[in-house]
Amino acid sequence: MKKLIPLVAGALWILATHAGAAIIAGPITNPANGHEYYLLSPDSWTASETEAEHLGGTLAIIKSPGEQEWVYSNFANFGGTNRNLWIGLYRENSSRSLVWVTGWKGDYMNWAGGQPDDAGRVEGYVFLSATHPWGFATGTLADCANEAIFSGSVPNGVVEVPGKSKEKALSGAERGLRGAWYAAGKADCPCYITSTDHALFIINESNSAGRIILTPQKRVFVAAWRISGEILQDKILWSNGTWWSRHPVPNDATADFIGAEDLKKAAGRQIEVPEVW
Repeated sequence: MKKLIPLVAGALWILATHAGAAIIAGPITNPANGHEYYLLSPDSWTASETEAEHLGGTLAIIKSPGEQEWVYSNFANFGGTNRNLWIGLYRENSSRSLVWVTGWKGDYMNWAGGQPDDAGRVEGYVFLSATHPWGFATGTLADCANEAIFSGSVPNGVVEVPGKSKEKALSGAERGLRGAWYAAGKADCPCYITSTDHALFIINESNSAGRIILTPQKRVFVAAWRISGEILQDKILWSNGTWWSRHPVPNDATADFIGAEDLKKAAGRQIEVPEVW
């Protein structure tokens, strides 16, 4: 059983309360890596990733042809229904670069012809094709919008949960994020980052909660809130144009604390958030 590190009592609420895509199959263990997989009901990519994180994993990370074939053969025709499958590959809002939600840096991607194309700059999420959308070959990858509908349905998410023996302990950088933060530096707007032994969770000033992932590029990602953030010294600049500080900041010192360039970065990211988010 996971042990909650008691930084804030309210963190217990995170682990007990959420709404998201429903589990329709699993856990099914992949003997090649020992990881457990679940098939979710059709939903948006962001809702599916949120549910994956509540299950202790992420949408599936495809590292090899063997893993892709295993995922496809187990879930793409589950229950006799052809299902396009969300995986854990998405575009960062500011750069539009494709990244895996775990920060994994592999280069195996079996794209369909002409993919990825980020049509209209709103195709920020990747799925594994099973119903020939746009004529794509089955078993290949393509990008689409967050709630794209193919053959009358949005894709199903495939969740990958590392085996308990292979769960990684939090890194020093992850542990360093735990504790109190303050929205816009305001003492009366406390926020919190807490954790279990293996995962980080976040609560904002409105008591909205979710799982937070720290990437190797020192960015954070909160699928439940559909935002990412850049860590800049003792601040987090969120992609919706808001910011948090490690310590309360006096009102007359806010401009000096965050700086004009920092505000420009935050405001720029707010403009670049795709409409599907």
